[in-house]
Amino acid sequence: MNITLKQLRVFCALYELRSFTAAARAAFVTQSAVSKLCAELEAEVGQPLFERSTRSVTPCEGAADFYAYAQEILGTVRAAERSMSGLRSLERGVVGVACSPMMMVGLLGGVIARYHRRHPGVKLDLFELNTDETIEHVRHGRADFGIVSTDIDGDELAARVIYRDTMHAVFAPDHPLARRKQVRWADLAAHEHITLRNVYSVRRAVDRISGELSLQFQSGIEAGMLTSVLNLVRAGLGITVVPGYVCAFARQLGLATAPIGGAGQRGHALWLIQRHNARLSRAADAFLADLETTLRAREAAPDPTRYDEDAAGQ
Repeated sequence: MNITLKQLRVFCALYELRSFTAAARAAFVTQSAVSKLCAELEAEVGQPLFERSTRSVTPCEGAADFYAYAQEILGTVRAAERSMSGLRSLERGVVGVACSPMMMVGLLGGVIARYHRRHPGVKLDLFELNTDETIEHVRHGRADFGIVSTDIDGDELAARVIYRDTMHAVFAPDHPLARRKQVRWADLAAHEHITLRNVYSVRRAVDRISGELSLQFQSGIEAGMLTSVLNLVRAGLGITVVPGYVCAFARQLGLATAPIGGAGQRGHALWLIQRHNARLSRAADAFLADLETTLRAREAAPDPTRYDEDAAGQ
């Protein structure tokens, strides 16, 4: 078969968007070019990949498997492109980082600001995603690396612990537990919780810990964004549990935070994930080195929840 990268890119866009118009826009080609490239690809593979009608595009049997292989190929190409960009200097290049929105604020914010000031010619592609989306972005080469709080199985991705955080409870200022310097997991079971959906690793960590301790946390509200959860806590509708890197932001909202007793043994490990055997570009390697230095200093700080990244980087 003589399949081209352009055909694969158009096929993936059409598979994801189910529209010739949208696929053409995403691939920066004309609608007729999308149709032509798909027809050429179907001729190469020897079977139809889509059923077309005037109103819809439906993948045929086998298209899902072909999409997975196409993403693997394109992911390798994207990783190679990133590795070669900015090879000789830090005057240009692209660094792609994927993690949760609150990790981007609480852990990477200072590193991002410092890096951009030092290397303004390097483009930073920041992807604020849930855990599963972060894994997929790294797997498909859309990001150089990601940070998640779950270990990754499989041969496509390499994972290692990059930071170990502690868990904290967050309360409204007038909550009965708000004045305590430390709380226990058992204390939290007596109060109503506001939780994240389980697409986020923070929620998965809390569920794991409550299961290990045979505790049940009652929750009448589940939200899709941590900012929503914190605002509902501020309204007095419940409490929540977060990693330490969220505490500074929570306190900016006027909320009270307290470390959870035993959190050192039941903490929140964060894993760096990369494509297996992928070589980082010089720009991405420099960003990662700064990030790891910052996280080591944060871990060693007497109170990591008050660690000042910008001051540490001066």
